[in-house]
Amino acid sequence: MHLHNLAVAVGVLASVPISHAVSGKSYTGWDCCKPACAWQANLKGVQGAPKVCDINNNPLASSNGLKAPSGCTTGGTGFLCDSYVPVPVSDKLSYGFATVGDAANCCKCYQLTWTSGAARGKQMVVQALNSFPPGADVKAADLVILTPGGGSGGNDAGCRNQYGKNWGDSGGGVKTGTECANLPQNLQGGCYWRYNWAGGAVNTWGIDYKQVDCPTRLTSISGCAA
Repeated sequence: MHLHNLAVAVGVLASVPISHAVSGKSYTGWDCCKPACAWQANLKGVQGAPKVCDINNNPLASSNGLKAPSGCTTGGTGFLCDSYVPVPVSDKLSYGFATVGDAANCCKCYQLTWTSGAARGKQMVVQALNSFPPGADVKAADLVILTPGGGSGGNDAGCRNQYGKNWGDSGGGVKTGTECANLPQNLQGGCYWRYNWAGGAVNTWGIDYKQVDCPTRLTSISGCAA
């Protein structure tokens, strides 16, 4: 799809009626683990299931992905697919995937607008593929954008098992765009997104967001919809 058509599509998404908008903060993360939404228990009311990949980023058959133990565990065979990296489609718009505070929101999509930070005024449409237990700095209303080099959080075994190492601090990942060159080549573009498109760390920047219909651009990658 051409960039013009993508921008028009997001304009249409913005007009979808919603019950309310939410304010929170954006964070980044990439732990290489099987997405939390790819467990059968988290797929109530969801069509399909998020794709899970093997250690070489080959998508597993849906039934195998649901059963695969997470790559964060010893001998685990289910990993986060490298196709879940954030992608800019214009200077003001990106698409990607996110971690949310409640697994009941698995596979739902949200349109967010940054209200502070270097990306202030820019928008992103994300689909929820992961969930986290709110705590420490990240609260229930916050969104963690899946970003290679964005920090492994409490699951630092996943990327070590898949790629042999983690990158940067567990709570924020790499500190500069130049450090993105230390990531595997298939993840570097998603890491550079953070500094080249968003313009900085992304962590703790203010956002307003609302639920929207999921665009095919995201569901065709994830394999799920809610």
